[in-house]
Amino acid sequence: MKKLSNLIILITLMVCPVLKAQDMIVKSDGSIVKAKIIEITEENIKYKKADNPDGPLYTLSKENVTSINYANGEVEKFETAKKDSKKNEDNEDDEDGEEKPKGNPILKDEQLKRTIEGIAKDVGEQLIRNCANGKVDNSTTEIYWDQVFKDAITNEINIAIITSWKPKWTDGSGKWVKGKIIVAQSGEKRWVYQNDNGLTFSSCAKGFKIK
Repeated sequence: MKKLSNLIILITLMVCPVLKAQDMIVKSDGSIVKAKIIEITEENIKYKKADNPDGPLYTLSKENVTSINYANGEVEKFETAKKDSKKNEDNEDDEDGEEKPKGNPILKDEQLKRTIEGIAKDVGEQLIRNCANGKVDNSTTEIYWDQVFKDAITNEINIAIITSWKPKWTDGSGKWVKGKIIVAQSGEKRWVYQNDNGLTFSSCAKGFKIK
């Protein structure tokens, strides 16, 4: 009985290192393959399954692998997939020597773009009537298209604008007000003041309400 126990212990001691001596391949999707790495080429990783070291040889593309955790504790990381993706993007930009415009996704809808322009113009005119004294010259309302976006949660459309004008028959500098128009899904609009260039009318810009 004692001899049998000693034999079991001996076998256990011999087998444990074998079970621990395995490499782990971490794939891009987060899954892990317990393996014995056989060879790593420029494009592929060749391995055998850890629980079947005498079994078939498997091949895995390096593009689908994030890292390999070797049995000796070393870690090898792969960024081939990211680099290839970036390279493809760069090739698209460099094609014909021109960079493709990224653009704002919201502006792909021409009808929505025209609606945004109409809202901005209307609010700009209201701002001028509310803040300007008397008649004005050269009034404009510009939209910061790079700041126009649709909130994915509330579905509100945020429109950043700057409205500027110059008092009529004066040589003074022009006035401007910057802020955001937030359009709710119901169509209700509200004003969010950001900045202006004159303390004399800051109160009217801050307290402005869209009609």
